Amino acid sequence: MHWKAKSAAFRILSVMPFGEVLHHVLQRHVTHEWPRSESVLDELIVAARDILAACHFAGNLSEAQFLEIGSGRDVAVALALRMLGVGAVVTIDVERLAQLDLINHSAQYLGRKLHYQVPVFTSFEELFAFGVDYRAPIHLEEIENASYDCFYSVDTLEHIPADTLPIILSAARSRLKPNGMTAHIIDYSDHFARGSGASRLNFLRYSDREWESHNSRFLFMNRLRHSQYITLFANAGFRSIVGTPFCIDVADLTMGDFDEKFRTMPMQDLTALRALITAQI
Repeated sequence: MHWKAKSAAFRILSVMPFGEVLHHVLQRHVTHEWPRSESVLDELIVAARDILAACHFAGNLSEAQFLEIGSGRDVAVALALRMLGVGAVVTIDVERLAQLDLINHSAQYLGRKLHYQVPVFTSFEELFAFGVDYRAPIHLEEIENASYDCFYSVDTLEHIPADTLPIILSAARSRLKPNGMTAHIIDYSDHFARGSGASRLNFLRYSDREWESHNSRFLFMNRLRHSQYITLFANAGFRSIVGTPFCIDVADLTMGDFDEKFRTMPMQDLTALRALITAQI
């Protein structure tokens, strides 16, 4: 499907009555994004391991408390971290999207892969007893506990408006323990380009005004680049910020491929597709 057709479909769904329900029905029965495929869940296990390694937790991991923003529908990363030894994970979202059948699908697969005996969850209370506390709808600023060891996200920050990210990062910093860590896997690529034949950097061709017509609440992309995220973490008071992006080959790219807004940025920013950014308070 052409990327513009995708963006139009998301915009229509975002204004339709019961658009959220229809969106999920399409994801289940047309695009088959849910339940997640085994290959996607394998990637999330890798993401969970990467986050755990990046946090270099020195204490008793079974007593650690992690805080996630962007739970999704199956809380898969939180489940994986719990199975990898994290004592408890609080996972939050601004919309209540998680569903028990999707949680159980992911949990059973992750359990087999990680050799962890996982119960079948019949309620969110049972999920909480397992060590995964799902809270939604809620904003990070509403979380009262200020004793987390790690604040993390996977493929979430790129979907948050640029003017909201400083609020979130500042709130996260105040909810971490002394020497607490933050770790975020960020997808810098154009999500509409997937399966469309368009370049993974296609959205950098457009001005903010032009791109505004393609964003919607079901698939919003802030188009921030790697160095801009580094600056956001620094401005929020984090230190020891580390993040080396994975970039595409620049051989066939020229500055003429990008909108004027991006042309003064370093080529690494423009060609970055993904990164794991870590920092400490």
